[in-house]
Amino acid sequence: MKTYIFYTSEGYTQEPNNCDVENCQVINWGKGNTPEEAFENLKKENEYLEDTSFDDVISQELVSKKQFY
Repeated sequence: MKTYIFYTSEGYTQEPNNCDVENCQVINWGKGNTPEEAFENLKKENEYLEDTSFDDVISQELVSKKQFY
């Protein structure tokens, strides 16, 4: 099974000094054999997503689970 990251470029966040910043927001990660299957699994596992107002969700397959800080 493959892992996908789902994100959107809708909305904004705030810097520590309270300035608005337009950027991408990570929604969550999902697993499936295809991006569509992973997104369906993600929605089943996180029912709160049905209450969000995001229209455009982008997926990207992750090739590694390594993390760097």
